[in-house]
Amino acid sequence: MISQIAGKISRITEETVTINLNGLYHELMIPSGIYTSLREIKADDREVMLYTINYIEAGDRKSYHYPKLIGFTEQLDKEFFQLFTTVSGLGYKKGLKSLTLPIREIATAIENKDAATLSRLPGIGRRLADKVIAELSGKMARFALSKTEQPLTAARREKADLFNEALEVLVQLQYRPVEAEKMIERAIKTDPRIDTTEKLISLIFKQEAKVQEGAAT
Repeated sequence: MISQIAGKISRITEETVTINLNGLYHELMIPSGIYTSLREIKADDREVMLYTINYIEAGDRKSYHYPKLIGFTEQLDKEFFQLFTTVSGLGYKKGLKSLTLPIREIATAIENKDAATLSRLPGIGRRLADKVIAELSGKMARFALSKTEQPLTAARREKADLFNEALEVLVQLQYRPVEAEKMIERAIKTDPRIDTTEKLISLIFKQEAKVQEGAAT
């Protein structure tokens, strides 16, 4: 079991980070709230230490199973997430998307049996909020004492940030800046609700594929 991993960041998105550990490249899922700090570490070419959770994800066939890693910059965040996701119906992927409040506020809501606050978290309706309280109340006091102010999951990204990050990706792929800007603007116009760079690049890919398909006919 891998409990910690340290190395240089070779690639990072809002959902994953790839760590170069002596020539072995490990891809980890990350909570989007730590993306900015990891991006700064990559820009400075510094080494990063992540505290990890291992799990097995079932594929689309019963015989296919894939080992996965989730990384956190703080041990306390890892421990909170491990406990939080023990609630049935609250898997790792849903858990990563739901933590849009600081862990101390979520922990306090659980300890205070405040289902209204919990039900406002993405993917956590009233029924699941009640289940979280029933299973975790009395176990969250130390997390409620955390002084961390930042949530593990970032709020909806600003369009300017998405535009600049997508532009950087496309330029790295050898597109001219003017060409890339037009592609990004067309994608955002198609789906103004898009909120991650990964989704934006995926939409651009689909739109470009349609353009090429039309040109070929």
